[in-house]
Amino acid sequence: MSEFLLEVGVENLPAGYVDGAVESLRQALVEALEQERIDHGDVEHAGTPRRLVVRVFDVAKRQRAAEEVVTGPPVARAFDAQGRPTPAAEGFARSRGVDVSRLERVETPRGEYVAVRRRLPRRATASILRERLPGVVASVRTPRAMKWEASGARFARPVRWIVALLDDRVVPVTFAGVRAGRRTTGRPWMPREHATLRRAADWPRAMRRLGIVPDAAERRRRIAAAAARVAAREGLRVVDDADLVAEIAQMTENPRVLTGAFDARYLELPREVVTTAMRAHQRYLALVTSRGRLAPRFVTFTDGPVGSPAQVRRGNERVLRARLEDAAFYWREDLARGVDALATELDRIVFIEGLGSLGEKARRLERLAVAVNGWLEALPRADEVRVARAARLAKADLASVMIRDGKEFTRLQGVIGAHYARAGGESADVVAAIRDHYRPVGPDDALPRSALAIVVGVADRIDTICGCFIAGLRPSGSQDPYALRRSANGLVRLLARDAGVALDRLVRAAVEAYGERAQAADGRLVADLDAFLAGRVEAWLRERRIPRDVADAVCAVAWARPPVALERARAIVRRRRDPVFARLVTGLRRAGNILDDAARRRATSVEGSSPVRAALEGASPGPLSPLDPAALVEREEIALRGAVLEALDAVGEAGDPEAALERLSALADPIDAFFDAVLVNAPDPDRRRARHALLEAVVATFARVADFSRLVEADSGPAGS
Repeated sequence: MSEFLLEVGVENLPAGYVDGAVESLRQALVEALEQERIDHGDVEHAGTPRRLVVRVFDVAKRQRAAEEVVTGPPVARAFDAQGRPTPAAEGFARSRGVDVSRLERVETPRGEYVAVRRRLPRRATASILRERLPGVVASVRTPRAMKWEASGARFARPVRWIVALLDDRVVPVTFAGVRAGRRTTGRPWMPREHATLRRAADWPRAMRRLGIVPDAAERRRRIAAAAARVAAREGLRVVDDADLVAEIAQMTENPRVLTGAFDARYLELPREVVTTAMRAHQRYLALVTSRGRLAPRFVTFTDGPVGSPAQVRRGNERVLRARLEDAAFYWREDLARGVDALATELDRIVFIEGLGSLGEKARRLERLAVAVNGWLEALPRADEVRVARAARLAKADLASVMIRDGKEFTRLQGVIGAHYARAGGESADVVAAIRDHYRPVGPDDALPRSALAIVVGVADRIDTICGCFIAGLRPSGSQDPYALRRSANGLVRLLARDAGVALDRLVRAAVEAYGERAQAADGRLVADLDAFLAGRVEAWLRERRIPRDVADAVCAVAWARPPVALERARAIVRRRRDPVFARLVTGLRRAGNILDDAARRRATSVEGSSPVRAALEGASPGPLSPLDPAALVEREEIALRGAVLEALDAVGEAGDPEAALERLSALADPIDAFFDAVLVNAPDPDRRRARHALLEAVVATFARVADFSRLVEADSGPAGS
């Protein structure tokens, strides 16, 4: 068994590229070994900004034994009636280099064929690696790639060296004009920082000698420990920032700690402004006192030792001072104008091309937020005046110098607006709503704490989503330039706390707020918005371990209220292994298959129980097909109608899905008896019409909970999987 080392040395990779690049290199190499039948043991990989490394242990020296079966013509064509080989058989044998007597008969899905069985050669691993490695390296995936030399090879950054060793032998491959060898490099700008490897197993020792820490987790640990150590010397502690520590780890191979300071007068700025100035450009870690107050100190890192730490420190301090001075200027300018003046200036800023200004958006947010606040049931409703005020000022900071001209400070939108609102004397709940209405930003971000922030956040998201659909900026495949899926995911999470705000109602209110612009849009605007948001609700249910078919069934009738959809889905998952429930689903699937598409749509879209009862009693007109009770003559169909009428009283609006399912399960016997005894498509048109109307009412009754026809076999898969 052998050890194989592949190290691809590059110019500095962006921090966000490293993990994905080294993982794709590992995956490509492992796939190549498996495709080539090369057995191996453990695989380790490591990535730094200047090297992508994969080590494979216990590599077989040759391919494992295997044989292949190559089929030829069918037996009927290969042999005549006397069993003699035909020209087809002889030609096939000749093409495979064997005598016709070596042909075998094999069974295939298409019938019996002749075939040749041959043992595949066991080639040397070194020879195969020589052929496959250029393709392995070329397959590394990164967000962007570049070309820099004559061969036209593409990679995230120029490749400067390659080490490819199988034990002590160099695998002589070439990629992008670079020929593999034994030499690895530390910092390329330091001519003496290199090492020549005699064997693949020498690589860890070479890394230690060069001072390189290949393991990203170890680099993160060292960075955090070194920062905490130097902070403690000054009686301070490091502000927790795991993302920044991870980024620094992917920017350095040999992290060395360095401290610096800035003028304490800049601490008069909001804390987020100071830490953003430190974090965004230079990746400085902020420090705080024992009381949690920001200190005029920072920690940063160099990649390896530097000749003059004092000079590097002065350079870091100079850069930070310039950014903090800019921030202080922005802060003074914006405070002098005031938050109301900033809100007024939104009329001069374009929202989205063709959708007017941010000022118009702010006025729409006022109306929408007030409406959403009025629909709340579980969350406490806020004062309407404060709702309108928070919505009006939510986007004011987008007109500020800090956000518009501050480059790295643009990420503070909402946060800086809250500071301006507080400085302007706004109430604490309005300030909190301005700060938090962008949350959640991602799937792991916490939700806003206040109902006021939630209603403003809901109004903001639905306005943007509807506006983009009106402007034709809809998500398509992997294209989603305005991150509407992420925005819709956040919207669903916000609404999961209150069933009173229905998404379909919200869509119609938001579309109406756009007035003539919405009227000029595609006639399917509302339907497309509903379908888009229903898809996001279904995805949200799937994230909560709701099986796909259950999520589909529930979203067919309850997508507009995410908490209701989740409660119903969980009730179905708990009950689906019940044999009675399984019979029920089977019967409902039969009913759904008999009805035409229009009838199924009517049954699953009807709102409330009253229309179902009216249809069963023959009332017309209504959303459902009316049933003439006199046309029901069989005992089983009369019994089913009566059972459905009784179930309607218990099911109601499915406020308690567990109780509703319990009551609906009692319909299993009447439904089975109906299908066993009654000919649904009777020759008599009146009876056929009545029986179809009865099945439509049955499906509509169950649709108070879900569209059960969309469920697969009720006993398939673990509950909740």
